[in-house]
Amino acid sequence: MSATAVPMIVRRPARDWTMPAGLLVAILLLVVGGNLAGNGVYPQTLAGSASLPGWEQGSLFRVVAVWVASWPVPGLDSATALLLIYVFLASVGAVLTYRFLRVSDWPAWQALAALALIASHGLMLYSVTTTSAEFLLVIAAGALIPAVRRLEAVGDVQSIINYGLTLTLLLLAGPILAALIPLLVLAVPLREAEARQKPQVFAAMLLVAAVPAVIIIAGVWAMAARASIGVDTLAAPFRDVFTPSRGPLLPGLILLAVTAPVAAALLLHLVVPDRRRKIFTSLLAVALPLYVAVGNSLFDWGLAVWAPAAVMMATVIGWLGTTRIRPWMRWLVLALLLLSSLGSWMLARSWADAAWLSGLLPMRLFSFHI
Repeated sequence: MSATAVPMIVRRPARDWTMPAGLLVAILLLVVGGNLAGNGVYPQTLAGSASLPGWEQGSLFRVVAVWVASWPVPGLDSATALLLIYVFLASVGAVLTYRFLRVSDWPAWQALAALALIASHGLMLYSVTTTSAEFLLVIAAGALIPAVRRLEAVGDVQSIINYGLTLTLLLLAGPILAALIPLLVLAVPLREAEARQKPQVFAAMLLVAAVPAVIIIAGVWAMAARASIGVDTLAAPFRDVFTPSRGPLLPGLILLAVTAPVAAALLLHLVVPDRRRKIFTSLLAVALPLYVAVGNSLFDWGLAVWAPAAVMMATVIGWLGTTRIRPWMRWLVLALLLLSSLGSWMLARSWADAAWLSGLLPMRLFSFHI
């Protein structure tokens, strides 16, 4: 009696869309930026002090970006070079966002749809294509949430080290977020019962979290001294960050509510019972944009009115990439991302520069009419 051969079913590995997703976002940003240039709308000029260009907001990110953009490249002016740097940073962010969504059990097509909705958001496009200083604030805020989530979920030495390294991004982004570093560093030992009871454990955990930021401060100080940059120049943005300057709060909050309603998913996640929810991470993701909104109205931060909403989008994206949510909530998030994108364009005249809006059409890539 002969045995019947059973055909073997070989499944083809799923296509990895990580790099194509980042490339598509880069193409979108280059098309928008090129179209704006073709219509005579160019990114922000590289203003700043003669000794340290880009330091007017106290952002080392900005200083490095301006410095790299100033390198002489034939046929490429510094403003366009700065735009390319921003596009590169946004594309890296898109790659990481897609990758983290897939790791958080998002199906490929849903992760791609979420990324497309994020990339089409008016505030995201505006912050990149205008090479705004606020975009670097957005990057740092978005990067903080995954580090906090891992610290809250795992809490081992490696997560504390990663957390401390992420805090350096807040320092590099400028004094607005750097002011939160002492509180965020103290949160590491305070969350551990053993550290609260034993001073040596408290000091050790505090040191691990704080050392990366201290190294950055020492390095910047040493390089500034070598370049004969005065202490007043370095300290000015940090000294003036909490200068009182009353401004309207309501416009920023309304813009945040209309252009970032996806934050409602975080609040819903807080009240729906789930063993995987991390309350501190979710609360921080919501509180950080509110801190930017309230601070921008109370102090002379000089941020654009859309900055809190953009920060909210970034913290929500960071939260989504590190939080496993239920299938029905993924559908809800996609719907809220769609509402966020539509809301950003509906109120575009209230937050975007008129020249930028008029430069979106007609299609004229770098002066080539399409």
